[in-house]
Amino acid sequence: MKETQRGSAPVEMVLGVGLILIPLALLSLSFGPLLQRMVFARIAAAEAARELVLSDGSERRAMGLVREIARNHGIDVGQVEVGFCGGERGPVASPPRSGCGSPAKGGVVKVVVTVAGPGLVTPYGTVGDTTVEASHTEMVGLYRSTR
Repeated sequence: MKETQRGSAPVEMVLGVGLILIPLALLSLSFGPLLQRMVFARIAAAEAARELVLSDGSERRAMGLVREIARNHGIDVGQVEVGFCGGERGPVASPPRSGCGSPAKGGVVKVVVTVAGPGLVTPYGTVGDTTVEASHTEMVGLYRSTR
């Protein structure tokens, strides 16, 4: 006895594309901006902490450096916040907030950089938002010369 079987390949193909390939494509489009913001936050935190140590606690210079790094990465300065030594975080565009003061020899300086960005990037625009945060702790050398 011969049975006839009818395939449903077109239906399976539509479901496969709609349920698997399209979400994977959207996820891969969203990975680039997220990775860019992660790299920016790490670099900015490390460079700001180093600048804070080398400039004897000049938060104004460290914030200027973070603004410059943000512009170089194509990130809007209004999306970036910075916090120094456990102090309150605030926009990088505003005047610096006190937090560290002049670092003592053997002490540590901690900088936290937070940057906001798009959550999901689609060809039709962005959906939602996400925040990326990175911190860096820099030790002040015991034998560094002071001015």
